[in-house]
Amino acid sequence: MRRPFVYAGIFAVALATLMLEILLTRITSVIAWYHLAFFVIALAMLGMTAGAVVVFLWPRVFAAVPRRLFDSALSFALLAPPALAWTMSGPLLPVTDLMGFVALLGLGLVLALPFTLVGVTLTLALTRAGLPPGRAYGVDLLGAALGAVLVIPLLDAVDAASAVLVAGAVAALGAWAFAAARTDMPAGTGRKGQVWALGLALLWTAAAWGNATAETPLLRPAWVKGQHEDYAAHLWIGWNTHSRVTVSATASLPPMLWAAGRNTPPEQLRPIAQRILKIDGAAATAMAEYAGSDHAYLEWDVSSFAHQLRPRGPAAVIGVGGGRDVLAAARTGHTPVVGVELNAKIVGLHRGAMAEFSGIAALPGVELRADEARSFFTRDRRQYDVITMSLIDTWASTGAGAYSLSENGLYTVEGWLAFMRRLTPTGIFTVSRWYKSDSPGETGRMLALAMETLWRLGAKQPRAHLILLQQSSVATLLVSPSPFTPRDLDRMQQEAVRLGFNMVLTPRRLPAQPLLKALVEQPDSASLWAFAAGQELDLTPPSDDRPFFFNMLRPRAWLADTSEVDRQDFAFLGNLQATQTLVYATLVSVLLTLLAVLGPLWLRRGQLRSSAIDRATLAAACAYFALIGLGFMFVEIGLLSRVGVFLGHPTLALAVVLAGIILFTGIGSLVSGVVPVERPRVAWFFPLLPGLLVVLARAALGPVMDAYAGAPVATRVLLTTALIAPPALAMGLCFPLGLRLVRRARAEAPDDITPWLWGVNGACGVCASGLALGTSMAWGIQATLAIGALCYLALPICTWWLVRRG
Repeated sequence: MRRPFVYAGIFAVALATLMLEILLTRITSVIAWYHLAFFVIALAMLGMTAGAVVVFLWPRVFAAVPRRLFDSALSFALLAPPALAWTMSGPLLPVTDLMGFVALLGLGLVLALPFTLVGVTLTLALTRAGLPPGRAYGVDLLGAALGAVLVIPLLDAVDAASAVLVAGAVAALGAWAFAAARTDMPAGTGRKGQVWALGLALLWTAAAWGNATAETPLLRPAWVKGQHEDYAAHLWIGWNTHSRVTVSATASLPPMLWAAGRNTPPEQLRPIAQRILKIDGAAATAMAEYAGSDHAYLEWDVSSFAHQLRPRGPAAVIGVGGGRDVLAAARTGHTPVVGVELNAKIVGLHRGAMAEFSGIAALPGVELRADEARSFFTRDRRQYDVITMSLIDTWASTGAGAYSLSENGLYTVEGWLAFMRRLTPTGIFTVSRWYKSDSPGETGRMLALAMETLWRLGAKQPRAHLILLQQSSVATLLVSPSPFTPRDLDRMQQEAVRLGFNMVLTPRRLPAQPLLKALVEQPDSASLWAFAAGQELDLTPPSDDRPFFFNMLRPRAWLADTSEVDRQDFAFLGNLQATQTLVYATLVSVLLTLLAVLGPLWLRRGQLRSSAIDRATLAAACAYFALIGLGFMFVEIGLLSRVGVFLGHPTLALAVVLAGIILFTGIGSLVSGVVPVERPRVAWFFPLLPGLLVVLARAALGPVMDAYAGAPVATRVLLTTALIAPPALAMGLCFPLGLRLVRRARAEAPDDITPWLWGVNGACGVCASGLALGTSMAWGIQATLAIGALCYLALPICTWWLVRRG
């Protein structure tokens, strides 16, 4: 085979594979709830492990490596788009019974088929094509890194379904490269394969262009959150790497208020012209037609109450959405009004396609910023009289991706400190969250978070700085750096009575709800943490090390009865159920991993008994590749979680962290060929390098991010790269050097078990993704990184045995 073409094929197939993985997260997050996306992806990724296992079980079938490389790559390119189209064709519902689980499993198996084929392709390329392991694995990772980057501009340009077709075309180009690499056929015979592959690439490219430019795309999600979608009902649809934004047709509806006061006049609830803006088909916000109206109904929403106490001065809004909070601030008299919105598509709507209808971008003194709130306020030097954050979550909090981490990062002590420091001495930071009277989990955790933040700011009595109002199922918290004055409290009582809001907590009044009362009465930070940690739900203040405000379910309740979990929170939020789903998905991944590891060995037990390998060597090799699979994913998830908060925007975090880790791991693999692993001392101690560098990176993360939180974006990107590059480079050494050690230990039959070891590595990586997230939720991100480091630090036990056998 012509090696340059083989490397090109590996690069293209790896690039297409990672693009499809990211697109799969996007598509399943639209058609289903975020927490189901993890399960479906885990099943699909296990398909790659299955591909390695297939090569291990039937080596004779894959003896003709050049031909099988082309066949599997072309089949992957052919089947991947239809498999993801099948995913979009039907509903994907939360699992509530056995049949729901079977339906979800069946969908996962459909998705697993193309990934099984790509698993065959990469296994053959890395273990059977006669290539240097370090170089082949490095090219694989470099292609994957580029795929992680390219999917970002691709989703800004076209919809996810069309992007899947583009990924299929890239995979077909990989198959073309494998066909061009063949030298084992008569002259001209290989041309047919190249023609077929090139034709498929052109077909998928044309289909992508046609689908992206069609008024009604043929390939699109047919079901969204269990409901059949009427595509014609949308005025506008836009995709990016962390959301799909839709805008409905104009309708005359009563004003969409989070919680209208009991005394709201009927005339304030008369229908007005509105368009409903939705993120991923579920998280809805209303965009009211401006049309010169004063939008007086906003005064009667409990989430707008802070403007009754501070009606003038600069104001800021975290999460612009449909623009209601910006309108509320502007109509009261604030100037300027700065709206900070994470989703650039939403800001683009207010400035572009919906500018005339929305009107907020043209209001005097209004500034709209497409930025992550914490990052923006850390850099911004202005002081504000009011900062508003009303029910900011798009149910991404139930997921595991970068968007989830960005939203959770708004509800940490470090985040609230950044917001409070941007207030004037008498300014107000107001936050609205859901309120459930018999189990006020979110409200209680919000209060605990506010109290801890105030203590860190030097407040002696946090209660003097807090007001909590409630109406219906929404509670609004007002926090000020200075104690509220008697005049403030008189004004608050007068307006709360006039509007019809319940005064749950004021400096003059303790809550009637027992849990909230006991929480507010805690005398100091240590007592607060002890009390919050002893409650049924986790009410401890979230930090950047555990930025999971919405996931309050304790580990001991992760497998509790679903009805009991529903009792503790509003079922429609799905946050507690999401934690349970993650646990079940991880358990299934663990079971399937055990099958992938032990099943093939049992099926080939007779051949392995007759080979030269002994059980101890087999166990050492298995442990080695299992540990690097677990360790890599624990480190990757930990770094993505921790550094994502530092970088702010999820798109930027995805590009820098995910692509950066894969890129530098690939470079490490490429340079592994110069490491003299045959020397016992080197073989015994090289695995210590990634573990020690992870420990150093773990220690440096906090100080570096605290010192440079307000630095320009370019500086933060460079610092992030400097932090992740050394451990990633060292981690890249482990896979190719491990293959060399195994081959030296089994010189008689070097390729018998290497496909299986590749499968072990992949299976453990899939399993570790859920385990790592669960570890971060239960014990913190630092614990996740520590476990990843320990996996690498345990490797010398395995390498010692493999060197001894070699």
